[in-house]
Amino acid sequence: MNDASAEASVGWGSSSPKPQARIRRRDVIPPLIAVFFLTLAHLLFGASEPMPALVLSICLIAAALASIAASGPRHVTTGMIVGAVLIWAFAVTGAAGGLERAAPELAVLFAAGAMWAIGYVCARKRGALDIVWAGLVWTSFVYCAWMFFSQMGAVLSGDETTTIADSFESPASASLLFGMFTMIGSARVFHVVKQMDAEALARSEMIDRLMRDALGGMLLLVFAITCLTLSGSRVGIVLTAAVLLGHAWWDTHAIASRAHRGMIIKIGSRIAPLAAIGLAVWGVSLAWLQDESVIPGLGLPDTLPHLQRLQAYITAWLEKPLFGHGLGSIGVIGDRSMTLVNAKAMLAPGGAQNVFVHWLVEAGAAGLTAFLAFIGAMHIRIAIALNKRPAPRTFMRLAFALSMLLLLHGVSDSSLDLPGVAWLYALLLGAACGVATAKPSRNTGSPG
Repeated sequence: MNDASAEASVGWGSSSPKPQARIRRRDVIPPLIAVFFLTLAHLLFGASEPMPALVLSICLIAAALASIAASGPRHVTTGMIVGAVLIWAFAVTGAAGGLERAAPELAVLFAAGAMWAIGYVCARKRGALDIVWAGLVWTSFVYCAWMFFSQMGAVLSGDETTTIADSFESPASASLLFGMFTMIGSARVFHVVKQMDAEALARSEMIDRLMRDALGGMLLLVFAITCLTLSGSRVGIVLTAAVLLGHAWWDTHAIASRAHRGMIIKIGSRIAPLAAIGLAVWGVSLAWLQDESVIPGLGLPDTLPHLQRLQAYITAWLEKPLFGHGLGSIGVIGDRSMTLVNAKAMLAPGGAQNVFVHWLVEAGAAGLTAFLAFIGAMHIRIAIALNKRPAPRTFMRLAFALSMLLLLHGVSDSSLDLPGVAWLYALLLGAACGVATAKPSRNTGSPG
């Protein structure tokens, strides 16, 4: 069974009339409320300030508890319990550092787990996941459209110095968020394209299907790419292009490699993965060799800014290698490690600009190991489902694509410390894990 027919067979967008499971309001209202608060987080500059992060974390945790309560305790997994216990133990034992500084970080971390739980629970009820996905696509489009028209309004008023990236700590954070929106929009479009191919629709019917089922995805894709371009991060554009191309090849390879496809499509299918790898290498090289966060000129020594930050933060980590200096301490450590030689690099926004170094400094080797173990276990479970089950693959492949985008940014130009990004990623990763563990069923709804 190919990818498209597998997704259609379990009701993810099949247009043929089939009995549908009744979708209860209590199954979708809490997740949609969480999506609303997630959009609010984006509007509040990614909830990067401590107070918005605390308030929105509480709201997301409450939405997750309501979602789990509505669905029943059978959807509570061992991983959820272990994760919650570890975060609480991290705080209570003092390993996270002083609560006056670590409280916002702990709240964001716990809220990320809550968003993962929401995605997981929704995926176990396919009709609920379809509705929540539609809500996420449309609210993300509204946010991107708001940012675009705000930028255009500023330009028309004569303020040519204001950019979309001004709402974020750095252009890297802006490009990361809009890159994620680009991937979400493209995944929605690819999903509908695979359905059309599985149903062998006539060309005259394809436009109608695209406008009916993929309109939100297409609008989100266009506005997200536009906002990504306006963010001014060349590295972000190249890295997003790399992941987008690789994901497009992976998600449509089954239908692009069929015998009746034209020679151009077949050649493109062969070249696409190589081009994606080349773009990824180019993007990471750009970030390291031409640091966008540092203004060239006086005060910048010959050593690369990335290497200066790496040396300073690694030295600080070695002072407390096991549990680190505590959550929320990266700014203090950066100020303390600043010298006349590395001042320009250390004053650049984004902290360590490396997610692994950031975790080592704040949580130590123990915290980084626990984090990677949880993320790795999720991806192993998804990979097993991708290889062995005729299950819907849209969310599972999207999760891998987003993980690759975050990884490339995480070693290039961002510490991934924007709460809005963490919550969005956790929601989609939870949905992918839920799809990977759900039993295929023919009585599910169609995507929104």
